[in-house]
Amino acid sequence: MTHAEFLMFLKKQGYTEIRLFDLERYAAVLDLMFTAAIIVGRVGDMTGYDNRWCYHSHEDAKKALEEWNGIDEPKGWHRHPATGRRRNENGHEYIMR
Repeated sequence: MTHAEFLMFLKKQGYTEIRLFDLERYAAVLDLMFTAAIIVGRVGDMTGYDNRWCYHSHEDAKKALEEWNGIDEPKGWHRHPATGRRRNENGHEYIMR
């Protein structure tokens, strides 16, 4: 599968604001039922993704993705499902148990 075909696949799945960080890794915004998320995955992986950060809105996620260089974590998220971490409106981080 070419990069162009994979990007088209992502668009058909509802991903927007798609960025390629290199030939192997992408990030995109995906609107979910109650949040929007920055999704990071491997180019060509049609079965899942590597990481996700949730935002209150599509615009918040879009802005964070535009400002992010792909290193560490993007800014402004409120929930990181893989670790259970959450952040309140003051940026205080905690884990839901």
